[in-house]
Amino acid sequence: MYAVCGAVSKADHEKVQADLESEREGTKETKEDLKKETKLRKDAEKKAEQTEAEIAEIKEEKEKLDAENKKIADEAKKKASDLATTKKTVDKLKADLEKEQEAAAQAQTELAEAKERADAAEKELEVKVAEAEQIAIAAEEAKAGAEEIIAEVEQKEAALEEEVSKQKEAKPKGESAWSSGLCSCCAPPGGKGLCIKGFLCPCLVVGKMNADLKLDGSAPCPGGCPGGCCLGCCCLPCYMCKAAPIIAEKGGKGEGKWKACLCGMCCPCCYVTQVHREHLLINEGGGGSPKAEAPLQETMGEGGEGAEAKPKPEKAAGSKWSTGLCKCCAQPGGVGLCCKSMLCPCLITGKLNGYLQEQEVPACKGGCKGGCCLGCCCLPCFMRNAAPAVATLAGIEEAKCRACMCGLCCPCCYLEQVYRESLILSAG
Repeated sequence: MYAVCGAVSKADHEKVQADLESEREGTKETKEDLKKETKLRKDAEKKAEQTEAEIAEIKEEKEKLDAENKKIADEAKKKASDLATTKKTVDKLKADLEKEQEAAAQAQTELAEAKERADAAEKELEVKVAEAEQIAIAAEEAKAGAEEIIAEVEQKEAALEEEVSKQKEAKPKGESAWSSGLCSCCAPPGGKGLCIKGFLCPCLVVGKMNADLKLDGSAPCPGGCPGGCCLGCCCLPCYMCKAAPIIAEKGGKGEGKWKACLCGMCCPCCYVTQVHREHLLINEGGGGSPKAEAPLQETMGEGGEGAEAKPKPEKAAGSKWSTGLCKCCAQPGGVGLCCKSMLCPCLITGKLNGYLQEQEVPACKGGCKGGCCLGCCCLPCFMRNAAPAVATLAGIEEAKCRACMCGLCCPCCYLEQVYRESLILSAG
């Protein structure tokens, strides 16, 4: 029993051993197959990686080709647009060339016409030259005749001056320029009424006097009665310095400007009534004016030189500046210059000193600023230097003493007069 069991167990054991061997061989074959499959799989993975790399390279090359194709297409479009623009430019140049050709043809035509006109103008010029020669001959003849007439007029003027000088010499030295005395306040015409007006409201007398003088253009102040009433009464010595000599000259007598200015300063009311009374006498029929004006009218009528003979009485009156001392609103400057000199004279002194500095003859140092500050502090001293300098530039004479006195007695009017002369010199 045990032997049978042992034999069976041995047979089973051998069978198991045989199965185990066969399984081992199968396992070995399976491992070898597995190794082959692993190798094949690795080879396949390598091929797949190589294929993916090739695909990526192909994609990149394709993208590059697409970009190049797009770039080429853009360049082609740009070249096409440039070509169209160039074609338009060429067409425009052709049109411009045609226009220039037409303009050149027109210019040639105009040149031919201009040449014809030039020939005609040259012929006319020759005719004009001949006419000018004839006119020159006639002008010489007229000049000779004019010189003869001037010589005759000069002789008559010399005779007239001699007659006037004889009349002046024959005039008594102590004769007064006025028909009534300075203290004859209630003398006619005017009487007590004129006396009361002269003392209580002299502006009315000055306004009436200025309105009467305006009729013959000799009024010291503009604006007639209102101008004399306002401006004349503001600086009465300056007004009388101008008005009194004019009225005295109308009466055939003489009155100095300095005397008139001093009388207007010391006893203004008496002097205003005295001068106005003389003016009333002349207007009522005093014989002074016709006698004084008759010789001048004869000279103008006989000599035919009215424009030259008319200014001579102004020179005789002693006015050296282009505008009078009392012409406060005269041009250039006008009312604006008058207001500046009355309200803020430093502006005028500054500009006047600046002008003199440009001419290298300043009245004080510092140009415009120096004239505005230093010049206005002592106006008589400033005008003592400034007025003669401006007068020298204008070709006239002005004494330093007279300039100082005018700057002291009537500073605003004198400053206006000198500055107005500088404006005339600048404009000229």
